[in-house]
Amino acid sequence: MNRPAPPSRGPAMTRAVALPEPRRFSALVLRLRPVGESDIMVDLFSRELGRLTGLAKGGKRSQKRFFGLLLAGHHLEVSLLPGRRDDLWLLQGARLIASHLGLRQDYRRLLCAGPVLELLLRAAAPHDPHPRALDLALMTLARLERAEDVHEMASALVIFLARLLGEMGYGLGLESCLHCGRPLAQVAAPRLSLAGGLACPQCPPTPHDRQVPPGLVKSLGSALSLEPPALGRLSLSPALLRPGLGFLSDFWRQVTGHDLPSLGLALDLLPPFPSRRKTL
Repeated sequence: MNRPAPPSRGPAMTRAVALPEPRRFSALVLRLRPVGESDIMVDLFSRELGRLTGLAKGGKRSQKRFFGLLLAGHHLEVSLLPGRRDDLWLLQGARLIASHLGLRQDYRRLLCAGPVLELLLRAAAPHDPHPRALDLALMTLARLERAEDVHEMASALVIFLARLLGEMGYGLGLESCLHCGRPLAQVAAPRLSLAGGLACPQCPPTPHDRQVPPGLVKSLGSALSLEPPALGRLSLSPALLRPGLGFLSDFWRQVTGHDLPSLGLALDLLPPFPSRRKTL
């Protein structure tokens, strides 16, 4: 009895399915979110892709692939595969580049680092690269983990907030009055405006204007114009820190449409400076 020949295998059955190669790049961990009993959703910010989200399968229980690596503020080299959704990647592995351990050795450093991570999370669209924003964030975190006093920490944060506006495409015009165009050199007591720049005293005030102490506009101008290597040596006067941080916090809340609670926590580190009293 002749047996029928087995069906021939077509090209689709004999050709091995090519698996996608994982992509590797460095990224800053912004936020961790638990998923189910063992998985972790990890929000990252990379130079190549900007903000992205990776799923670490078994991340809570992993003793090999992710042990001690998935912490907010860690700078990692990550290995990612595309997921089924365009906005979700599969995190295959990670290697530590920088832990920024010094941030966790002083709660004040950690509070000042909070806005760095939160703003990259809230101000950047997914898969919109801003490589200089990542460089700025890493430079700020490195400065914060070495800072010894709250004034140095707040200076680093104010510089980051001002500089990030330009890196993300928002900008803060400090060269001339927003309303009349009067150059800063001819403005004796400028106000700062949430409309995105300064206002001179000759122009009527608006609800967006904020009265600021002398010297703040110049200090913010330096933060915007200096080359990155020089930013680490720039520090603001203690009297400028609270009004500067307060204005930039309001500006960023307006830009992002989010409350940004980490900025409020950082602002609470700075005691209000008493007004000068005349002595008899």
